[in-house]
Order: sequence, then C-alpha cells, then structure tokens
Amino acid sequence: MWKMLLARARQFWRVSLGAGILGALILSLRYAFRPSAKPKLPDAISPAIFATRLIYTSRGQVVYHESGQGSPLLFLHGLYVGASSYEWAKVYPHFAASHQVLAVDLLGFGESERPDVSLSAPDHVQVLSELMRAKFGGERASIVASGMSAGFAAAVAVQHPELIQRLILFMPGGRAGFGWQRLPARTRILSRIPFVNRTFYCRYLSTRIYIRSWLRSVGFADPEKVTDETIDVLTNCAQQFGADRAVLQWIVGRFDFDFEKSMAELTQPVTLFWGDKSPNLEAAYRLRPIARQCSLVVLPNSRLLPSLELPAETTNALMHELDPTIRVFKAS
Repeated sequence: MWKMLLARARQFWRVSLGAGILGALILSLRYAFRPSAKPKLPDAISPAIFATRLIYTSRGQVVYHESGQGSPLLFLHGLYVGASSYEWAKVYPHFAASHQVLAVDLLGFGESERPDVSLSAPDHVQVLSELMRAKFGGERASIVASGMSAGFAAAVAVQHPELIQRLILFMPGGRAGFGWQRLPARTRILSRIPFVNRTFYCRYLSTRIYIRSWLRSVGFADPEKVTDETIDVLTNCAQQFGADRAVLQWIVGRFDFDFEKSMAELTQPVTLFWGDKSPNLEAAYRLRPIARQCSLVVLPNSRLLPSLELPAETTNALMHELDPTIRVFKAS
C-alpha cells in the first residue's frame, strides 16, 4: 500500500516538474518574441518645418518628410540597425530654400511599414521609382544617398534614367556590412536561424548598449561626438515592432546586388563622398574610374555617418556639389 502511494507520489512529482519546466520554457519564449509596446518615435527624427507624409507603393506604405520648392532633391539613409531618415535630419533642412526636399524612410525602416515578407534589392528599387514618379511629376531629381541605399539609387538611375539628374553617393555599396567591415561570422550565422535570429536581434543588436558601441566604434570617427539624441533615435527605431525583419534580411544578404555593374552603366554625373577614416578608403579610388562622369570628395575626420557627426561640414560640401555652375568632369 505504502509502496503504491510512494510510486504515485513520485510519478506526480515528475509530471509536475515536467509541466513546470515546459511552462517556464513557453513563458520565456513568449517573453522573447512578444511585440513590446514602444513609445512614439521621438520628434528629433524629422525637423518641425517638414511635413510627414505617407505614400502607398506596390510593396508597402512608405513615410517621407517633405518641404521646400524648386528642383527635386531626395535623401536616402543607409542600411544598419536603427536606420531612418534621421541620418540626414541635420542636413536636408538647409536645402528647402532652393529645392523640393524629400527625406525617405526606406521600406522596413524608420516610420515606414515593416512588412512581414521577404524583400530584395529590386523591391527597394521599385519602391523608389514609384515614389519619384508620384512626387516629382516627371522632373528629374538629384539623389543624396548612403551605403546600400546609394546602390539602390544607382540601380534606379540605370533602369529609369528619365527620373534622375545626378547622384551624390556616400560610401556606396551592394553588400551587407557594418561600416564597410564584413559582418562577423557569428552575426551572419545567428541571423539565419529561425526564432534564434529574432532573439539575437531583440536582446543584442537593437539594445542601447550595442547601438552606442556601434556608433562610437564604427559610425563616428570621434566617439566623443556621439550624442544621446542619436543613440535614443536609433535605439527607438530599432526597437519598433517588426524592425528586425528588414535588418535580418539585409544581414543575410537578401539585398545584395552588383553595385559596380550599375556604376559602369550610369549615364548621369556621380559624386562619391568618402570619410577619410573609413577602413576601406581605397574602394573610393577603385570605384571612381568605373562611372563615365565621376568625382570624388574625401571628407576629413569622418567615418560612416558624417551627416550626423559633422552636419555643417557635410552640408557645405553638398551645397558645393549641387551648385549648377560647377561642372563634374569625367573620370580619368
């Protein structure tokens, strides 16, 4: 009798223990993957004089900030954790007096829709071409873009030359990387594993600690110039529900394409901007002769994000390049 009761007690204990462990596991998974309630994006993401608007494209809803009158000028941010049009927020307001300025949050980033679908470089090219046709009424635009979005802009210029007058590209490329350094193997591997990849993003890549470290070691040449505002905006954008989708697709290479091929096919004038502290400055000199009409500007004391680190210097350099009286010479 006692043996039977003891056996049943042990069996009950094992079942209870197993149920407890299973319940704890389920709760931990729910905690890891539940969409967090995040505060409204900070006002610093866009200057007050700019109207925030929404356009519906064939791939999703895209948010952009608009102001000014004159020839169209489009600003595109690079691809990285927490990326948005805020990258240019200290620069583009200075051009509203002479241009119709648009600063775009690319699909999957900033305030734009973050669709739970697989995207690719052609999708971004399609979105940008639809946006430009809808907003500029057939007038050719100048584009200022950085990183991989500069590559998207070059692809639009090749496929739709009637849309683009000239390109100003800040450290452009067609491959995923943090600040022109190939992504660490651990990051690429973890970003490919279902369920693990989102935990890796939420608990590591999108944290304030990681973003501050990335800005200080990769984004800025002078880590002392990294501000709390910049950290706050990037962290807030990175932690919006669904922000991991586009970033993880970018990391695993879904947005990769042959940028040099697009450069060789461009007919529009191109200006390359490069930070002198960039770890791959030699790439600028290799890319320059590829385009038919290309000049190179090396920005002193800057790295990946000169528009945030040195906004006044970046603005002055852009004003010089956009001066219609200055001629862009063919690459030698």
